Amino acid sequence: MSNYIKSAIRANRLPIYVLAAIVVLAVAEPWIRQAQSSRPWRDFTGQTPFVAVTVTAQNVTPEGLQLMGDMIKRRCEYRGLAAYVVIGGTSYRTVVDTSAEEELRPPGSRPPNSRAQPWGPWKIKWSTEKAIPESFELWAYHQCPSEKTVQTNLFAAGKWEGR
Repeated sequence: MSNYIKSAIRANRLPIYVLAAIVVLAVAEPWIRQAQSSRPWRDFTGQTPFVAVTVTAQNVTPEGLQLMGDMIKRRCEYRGLAAYVVIGGTSYRTVVDTSAEEELRPPGSRPPNSRAQPWGPWKIKWSTEKAIPESFELWAYHQCPSEKTVQTNLFAAGKWEGR
Protein backbone atom coordinates (compact mmCIF):
# COMPACT_ATOMS: atom_id res chain seq x y z
CA MET A 1 0.00 0.00 0.00
CA SER A 2 1.42 3.38 -0.93
CA ASN A 3 2.23 6.05 1.63
CA TYR A 4 -0.43 8.29 0.04
CA ILE A 5 -3.19 5.73 0.75
CA LYS A 6 -1.92 5.08 4.28
CA SER A 7 -1.89 8.78 5.12
CA ALA A 8 -5.38 9.22 3.57
CA ILE A 9 -6.75 6.38 5.76
CA ARG A 10 -5.08 7.87 8.86
CA ALA A 11 -6.48 11.31 8.12
CA ASN A 12 -10.01 9.96 7.57
CA ARG A 13 -10.30 7.36 10.33
CA LEU A 14 -13.39 8.87 11.96
CA PRO A 15 -15.53 8.99 8.78
CA ILE A 16 -14.41 5.46 7.89
CA TYR A 17 -15.36 4.16 11.35
CA VAL A 18 -18.72 5.96 11.20
CA LEU A 19 -19.43 4.48 7.76
CA ALA A 20 -18.46 1.00 9.01
CA ALA A 21 -20.75 1.38 12.05
CA ILE A 22 -23.66 2.43 9.81
CA VAL A 23 -23.15 -0.60 7.60
CA VAL A 24 -23.02 -2.94 10.63
CA LEU A 25 -26.21 -1.43 12.09
CA ALA A 26 -28.02 -1.62 8.75
CA VAL A 27 -27.12 -5.29 8.38
CA ALA A 28 -27.98 -6.09 12.03
CA GLU A 29 -31.26 -4.11 12.09
CA PRO A 30 -33.60 -7.08 11.42
CA TRP A 31 -32.00 -9.06 14.27
CA ILE A 32 -32.16 -6.05 16.59
CA ARG A 33 -35.86 -5.56 15.82
CA GLN A 34 -36.55 -9.26 16.42
CA ALA A 35 -34.67 -9.19 19.74
CA GLN A 36 -36.60 -6.10 20.86
CA SER A 37 -39.93 -7.83 20.23
CA SER A 38 -38.93 -10.98 22.15
CA ARG A 39 -40.43 -11.78 25.54
CA PRO A 40 -37.06 -11.84 27.40
CA TRP A 41 -36.21 -8.37 26.07
CA ARG A 42 -39.68 -7.01 26.97
CA ASP A 43 -39.37 -8.53 30.47
CA PHE A 44 -35.87 -7.07 30.93
CA THR A 45 -36.94 -3.59 29.81
CA GLY A 46 -40.25 -3.62 31.72
CA GLN A 47 -42.46 -3.66 28.63
CA THR A 48 -44.37 -6.87 29.43
CA PRO A 49 -47.78 -6.05 30.94
CA PHE A 50 -47.35 -8.54 33.81
CA VAL A 51 -44.64 -10.48 35.65
CA ALA A 52 -44.30 -13.05 38.42
CA VAL A 53 -47.33 -15.10 37.36
CA THR A 54 -47.92 -18.12 39.56
CA VAL A 55 -50.61 -20.79 39.47
CA THR A 56 -51.56 -21.39 43.09
CA ALA A 57 -54.41 -23.88 42.55
CA GLN A 58 -55.77 -26.03 39.78
CA ASN A 59 -58.62 -28.48 39.76
CA VAL A 60 -59.78 -30.80 36.97
CA THR A 61 -63.55 -30.85 36.57
CA PRO A 62 -65.76 -32.62 34.01
CA GLU A 63 -65.92 -29.29 32.10
CA GLY A 64 -62.19 -28.55 32.09
CA LEU A 65 -59.38 -27.21 34.26
CA GLN A 66 -60.04 -24.51 36.88
CA LEU A 67 -57.03 -22.33 37.71
CA MET A 68 -56.24 -19.58 40.21
CA GLY A 69 -53.08 -17.68 40.98
CA ASP A 70 -51.46 -14.32 41.32
CA MET A 71 -49.38 -11.92 39.26
CA ILE A 72 -47.94 -8.44 39.26
CA LYS A 73 -49.63 -6.17 36.72
CA ARG A 74 -47.19 -3.56 35.41
CA ARG A 75 -48.88 -1.74 32.55
CA CYS A 76 -51.22 -1.79 29.53
CA GLU A 77 -54.94 -2.42 29.09
CA TYR A 78 -56.25 -5.99 29.16
CA ARG A 79 -57.86 -7.10 25.87
CA GLY A 80 -58.54 -10.80 26.39
CA LEU A 81 -57.31 -14.36 26.92
CA ALA A 82 -56.83 -17.42 24.79
CA ALA A 83 -56.31 -20.97 25.99
CA TYR A 84 -54.72 -23.96 24.34
CA VAL A 85 -54.60 -27.56 25.43
CA VAL A 86 -51.86 -29.85 24.19
CA ILE A 87 -52.70 -33.41 23.23
CA GLY A 88 -50.17 -35.65 21.54
CA GLY A 89 -47.94 -32.67 20.74
CA THR A 90 -50.74 -30.74 18.98
CA SER A 91 -52.19 -27.49 20.41
CA TYR A 92 -55.96 -27.05 20.32
CA ARG A 93 -57.47 -23.64 20.98
CA THR A 94 -60.33 -23.66 23.45
CA VAL A 95 -62.42 -21.29 25.57
CA VAL A 96 -61.42 -19.57 28.82
CA ASP A 97 -64.36 -18.89 31.13
CA THR A 98 -63.63 -15.99 33.51
CA SER A 99 -67.20 -15.53 34.77
CA ALA A 100 -66.44 -16.90 38.26
CA GLU A 101 -63.77 -14.24 38.76
CA GLU A 102 -66.08 -11.53 37.43
CA GLU A 103 -68.46 -12.36 40.30
CA LEU A 104 -65.62 -11.66 42.77
CA ARG A 105 -63.88 -8.68 41.15
CA PRO A 106 -64.77 -6.10 38.51
CA PRO A 107 -64.17 -7.40 34.98
CA GLY A 108 -61.70 -5.76 32.61
CA SER A 109 -58.25 -4.35 33.04
CA ARG A 110 -56.60 -4.32 36.46
CA PRO A 111 -54.69 -1.22 37.51
CA PRO A 112 -50.90 -1.55 37.65
CA ASN A 113 -49.57 -2.49 41.06
CA SER A 114 -46.16 -3.25 42.55
CA ARG A 115 -47.70 -6.05 44.65
CA ALA A 116 -49.13 -9.37 43.57
CA GLN A 117 -52.81 -9.42 42.64
CA PRO A 118 -55.00 -12.53 42.51
CA TRP A 119 -56.42 -13.84 39.25
CA GLY A 120 -59.05 -16.49 38.73
CA PRO A 121 -60.81 -18.71 39.16
CA TRP A 122 -60.66 -19.19 35.40
CA LYS A 123 -61.78 -22.35 33.69
CA ILE A 124 -60.14 -23.73 30.58
CA LYS A 125 -63.11 -25.43 28.95
CA TRP A 126 -62.34 -28.94 27.76
CA SER A 127 -64.65 -31.91 28.18
CA THR A 128 -62.97 -34.81 29.93
CA GLU A 129 -64.99 -37.08 27.63
CA LYS A 130 -62.58 -35.97 24.89
CA ALA A 131 -58.91 -36.90 25.09
CA ILE A 132 -57.34 -35.69 28.32
CA PRO A 133 -54.77 -32.94 27.67
CA GLU A 134 -51.13 -33.27 28.66
CA SER A 135 -50.73 -29.55 29.32
CA PHE A 136 -52.28 -26.11 28.94
CA GLU A 137 -51.24 -22.61 27.88
CA LEU A 138 -52.94 -19.31 28.68
CA TRP A 139 -52.12 -16.33 26.45
CA ALA A 140 -53.00 -12.75 27.40
CA TYR A 141 -53.66 -9.87 25.02
CA HIS A 142 -52.93 -6.28 26.08
CA GLN A 143 -53.00 -2.92 24.33
CA CYS A 144 -50.03 -0.88 25.44
CA PRO A 145 -49.95 2.91 24.99
CA SER A 146 -46.53 2.87 23.31
CA GLU A 147 -47.52 0.26 20.71
CA LYS A 148 -49.95 0.29 17.79
CA THR A 149 -50.59 -3.45 17.87
CA VAL A 150 -51.97 -5.65 20.63
CA GLN A 151 -49.19 -7.38 22.60
CA THR A 152 -49.60 -11.16 23.03
CA ASN A 153 -47.74 -12.90 25.85
CA LEU A 154 -47.72 -16.34 27.40
CA PHE A 155 -49.45 -15.79 30.75
CA ALA A 156 -49.27 -19.26 32.32
CA ALA A 157 -48.56 -22.81 31.23
CA GLY A 158 -48.29 -26.15 32.93
CA LYS A 159 -49.25 -29.77 33.10
CA TRP A 160 -52.90 -30.72 33.10
CA GLU A 161 -53.01 -31.95 36.70
CA GLY A 162 -55.20 -34.95 37.40
CA ARG A 163 -54.11 -36.78 34.24
